[in-house]
Amino acid sequence: MTGSLAASSAGPSPLWYATRATGVVALILLTITVVLGITGTARFATPRWPRVITSGLHRNVALLVVAFVGVHIVTTVLDSYAGIGWISVVVPFSSAYRPLWLSLGTIAFDLLLALVVTSLLRARIGYRGWRIVHWLAYVAWPVALWHGLGTGTDSRLPWLLALDAAAVAAVAGAVWWRLSLPETAPRPLTIAIAVTAVPLVTILFTALGPLQPGWAHRAGTPVKLLAGQQTSSGGAAPSGGAAPSGSASSGGTAAMPSGGGFTGRAARSSGPEAGEVTIAVTARTTGPSGEDFTITLQDMPDGAGVALQRGMVVVGSAGAASSYSGPVVALDGQQLIADLSDQARSTARAAIRLEVSGSRATGRLTISGGGA
Repeated sequence: MTGSLAASSAGPSPLWYATRATGVVALILLTITVVLGITGTARFATPRWPRVITSGLHRNVALLVVAFVGVHIVTTVLDSYAGIGWISVVVPFSSAYRPLWLSLGTIAFDLLLALVVTSLLRARIGYRGWRIVHWLAYVAWPVALWHGLGTGTDSRLPWLLALDAAAVAAVAGAVWWRLSLPETAPRPLTIAIAVTAVPLVTILFTALGPLQPGWAHRAGTPVKLLAGQQTSSGGAAPSGGAAPSGSASSGGTAAMPSGGGFTGRAARSSGPEAGEVTIAVTARTTGPSGEDFTITLQDMPDGAGVALQRGMVVVGSAGAASSYSGPVVALDGQQLIADLSDQARSTARAAIRLEVSGSRATGRLTISGGGA
């Protein structure tokens, strides 16, 4: 195998940040719209907030949702990182990037489109037809929530998890209040199911999905995107489908990862060049201070075996101030050697003993200070 490898230089574009920012704002506004819609069906009003105001607020916030979703879609398509096309905006399961979770966003958008179109044609289709579509549009909220958790690359951030939890609590509270009114008076079991179904599904999905190591690969991120690229400042560009989830450190040095034995998943795919094979490993070191990390290797047959062409290692959440990333620079016996750095340009050297058997990866990660 070759012993000197180089990493390309690239970084997340402003479109990447715009996509995630508008997605978060759209979810917040959609939550407000759903809460206003649920309370509005009970003709909720007070002397300070008469129904004409709450109805107008509901309509205007809904229009803002459509506007932010529109910007979210445009920036997603224009950003070349994931390669999502215009067809995928309206046709579910037509994209190779996290197909299921991206398609949930497509379905939510299609439901919003149906609501807009039927609202414009309300005089023609009648109140009953409009009302049926209007209620179906409420399905867009949980679908959009799960889309964000499944395909969003910042799903693990504590503040974003707290925001999602607040959104779920707000809608569940509105549903509970609506169903508890005397004019509704459903059975207690009906109220319990209606209020707890979506929160329970969301909690289970989040715990077993996005919060688990290797989610980027299991969610359907193409292997070629799991490679990650080192930015010119020493930070990491999107890797493992987890593009920068935090801002760069404003000063100081991130704590050096501890390393240790690890288990994880391995995926193979054809590389960009003829005959090239890409191996992407997502794993987590064992122990109470376990670290998530990714290894991406690109090999090329050389007639006598397989030559390692290039590789990248990211330890921690890619792009976060606490992460270290860098290229594989050499082979030392059966170990991969990588020179890592954080966003403050503090350096470390990683030695990785890696064994891959099918889709299972095991080995040991050893980290020491001062890469050469």
